[in-house]
Amino acid sequence: MKDLARAVDMPNSLAHRYLASLMASGLAVQNEITGLYDLGPTALRIGASALGRLDPLRLASEAMPQLVANTGLPALLNVLGDRGPAIIRWERSYLPFVTTLAVGSVFQLTNSATGRTLLAFTPSRIRDHLIELAASKNMEQPPAKLLERLEKIRKRGYDETESVLIPGLAAISAPILDLQNEAVACLTLIGASADVSRVKAKAIQCLLETSMSVSHACGSSLKFL
Repeated sequence: MKDLARAVDMPNSLAHRYLASLMASGLAVQNEITGLYDLGPTALRIGASALGRLDPLRLASEAMPQLVANTGLPALLNVLGDRGPAIIRWERSYLPFVTTLAVGSVFQLTNSATGRTLLAFTPSRIRDHLIELAASKNMEQPPAKLLERLEKIRKRGYDETESVLIPGLAAISAPILDLQNEAVACLTLIGASADVSRVKAKAIQCLLETSMSVSHACGSSLKFL
């Protein structure tokens, strides 16, 4: 209690009264053995209710126009479907950009920045199964040192690539994470290689800021900046 009072710059007597009220309402509890305080059942129910109201895809979609405005690059919102990472929203930019990609298009799982970013923040038991499925169903050969690449993505929070399927295309991807720090979606900035290269540093910064903002709103505790 003294530590709490000191942290909020409050007299011990006043902190004690506040804690007594919080405990009476179920917002706080005190461990009988250690004497330490923690969140109570009412606080946990409020938190669970708040998390239940969150819609990561809506939050990510709402953030996309500003991301495009800040970078000048088109932005894609992707989720992992039964055939691989699928585009579910496309926010276009003012830059001329001609491509066969569209909402509903599917990226390769292990050979795209989008796919690898989703894999990097997927539990290993599921990730390994997805990699096997990609290899068997799509004849997709994972790149050498894939696991090392995924570990790098987990540390820096994004991946980038030059497309092997569509020459001259480049992409930068960052995850949308939930309370368990697992990927529920992925934001990808995409464009002609020359356009992406010109704003690369700024694009990475803006993309990470956007993905972390949405992820933190969804309960994630990870930071990459």
